[in-house]
Amino acid sequence: MLLRKLFAAVFAVSLLIQSAFSSSPSLGSIIPRGAKRGTEVELNFNGDRLDDAVEILFYSPGFSVTELTPGGSAKHLKAKIAISPETELGEHLMRIRTKSGLSGVKSFWVGQFETVSEIEPNSEFATPQTIPFNSTIEGILENEDVDYYVIEAKKGQRISVEVEGIRLGNAFYDPYVAILNMERFELTASDDTSLLL
Repeated sequence: MLLRKLFAAVFAVSLLIQSAFSSSPSLGSIIPRGAKRGTEVELNFNGDRLDDAVEILFYSPGFSVTELTPGGSAKHLKAKIAISPETELGEHLMRIRTKSGLSGVKSFWVGQFETVSEIEPNSEFATPQTIPFNSTIEGILENEDVDYYVIEAKKGQRISVEVEGIRLGNAFYDPYVAILNMERFELTASDDTSLLL
């Protein structure tokens, strides 16, 4: 008899937990995933049950929401975020609070360089996207996607490239970065460097 009551209690609690989570918002993606400190950026959130959003919660100082606009459906939300010039560089955690609950945590990156949006088509060697030095490229890489960028550099000038792929936490990501000359000869490349996935 005691076992039946215990089973019934566990079953009832699991139903309550399930119904609580089914009404909480779900945050799938944020575009862009980062911005330069000292700027204001418009963020596009995609997920489920975002139509009654009331607040974006950041777990570190330096962020203020200047505008929060439902995206026309429960799956989209837009917001303008002001990032203080004193905000620490790196990863910051955030989530969305709605009238019905809290979303899961997502990361947002703050950098020191201007953000340049990827412009298609840049998937062919003949049509690369020109980018300035000291910039962050924000874009979407699909499976087996190849993107070409061009920069103007002098002989002997140091070039540093960092890819924040798997650290964004969306999916497995195995980047390969190569520097080619105008004749498409590979000058140097990097694949699977330790600790910087």
